[in-house]
Amino acid sequence: MTMNSQQNQPYMRDLLAAVTDVMLDNGNLDTVLARYKVSRQEVSGFIGLIELLHTALTGVKPSRRFAHRLRQDLMGAPRMTVITRIRKLPPRVQIAASIALVAGFMLLARRRLINDARLQQGPEAEVAI
Repeated sequence: MTMNSQQNQPYMRDLLAAVTDVMLDNGNLDTVLARYKVSRQEVSGFIGLIELLHTALTGVKPSRRFAHRLRQDLMGAPRMTVITRIRKLPPRVQIAASIALVAGFMLLARRRLINDARLQQGPEAEVAI
């Protein structure tokens, strides 16, 4: 491997890619070594490094949520949050949803006040009701 530095970079990159592919496929390394005219001793350090990297680096599949958000970001699509969905509704539906929300909150607050009053009166008040 006596080439100048600029010619050597693509050659080494191709050699390492070929060695890595053969090792991952459990193929015959000798054919790659013969094609690139290198000895096993010259690439032995790379072989150990490739094996270590293969055991250390594991494939990871992104979650559906992440993939969906990434796709929206890359395509420039606006994110649909609850607030943006409500804003896109017609005004009458927005008003009706607001009234339903307030009414639900008032019912929950009323129920809590009634339960608190029952607890303050004691257990005999619950039997009478």
